[in-house]
Amino acid sequence: MSNAPARDGRHETSSDKTLSVMDLFTPERPEWTVDEAAAALGQSGSTVYRYFRSLTAVGLIFSIRPGRYLLGPGIVRYDRQLRLSDPLLRAAEPTILDLARHVRGPGLIFISRIHRNHVMTVHEHRLDAEPFAAGTFDRGRLAPLFSGAPALSMLAFMEVRAVRAMFQKSGNEEADWLLIKRRMRAIRDLGFAIGRDDPDLGVIHVSVPVRQDSGAVVASLNIAGASTAYDDTEAERVGTMLMEASARLAERARTQAEA
Repeated sequence: MSNAPARDGRHETSSDKTLSVMDLFTPERPEWTVDEAAAALGQSGSTVYRYFRSLTAVGLIFSIRPGRYLLGPGIVRYDRQLRLSDPLLRAAEPTILDLARHVRGPGLIFISRIHRNHVMTVHEHRLDAEPFAAGTFDRGRLAPLFSGAPALSMLAFMEVRAVRAMFQKSGNEEADWLLIKRRMRAIRDLGFAIGRDDPDLGVIHVSVPVRQDSGAVVASLNIAGASTAYDDTEAERVGTMLMEASARLAERARTQAEA
């Protein structure tokens, strides 16, 4: 078993390396061979073959044609289990359906969480039947941690030293830290974040944190729509409404967790 240090400073185990194979599969590069993965990971072909064999056995990857692998259907099983077991996701739909009655479409209502050094949408609800591109915050897509209201609405209500550590780990320019601090302070003062054309042109995001009773931030509740459909007054109305909805969502999630 290898004792090489992992990216977070701890020692990397064989299990870590097996799971690191999963990070190779991206929308830009969805298909891999053992040899290609071995070169990318800096491991021997025989070692990576064992990783592929283990992941294939549980359905996390599968061979679409001889020697070439894609992500497997087993992931869908775990996705379903997440939706059924996560108290926040179980509590989301009543809150979102209530919000949808008071917000014009087209657009999206969605929930995001911090995942590693990114933000990722874990649940989304489409407003109206008209198409609306989710863009940077499409469900399951890794979005930048320090860009956009869905991310900043969470960071603004977290402990500043923890946010600073994440900022440094993300490789951002140190000169940008003061700008981020000012934006977070403004969000705390207002209670919600508004991002117009940030990071997606033509899109406005209005976002609030979802917090546990302890005050810990667990997610953000967000509405995305066309920038032209939201003047400042409407954006602030939606922000106030989201704050109330976030409190209801957190209470429902707490009840779900205790059930």
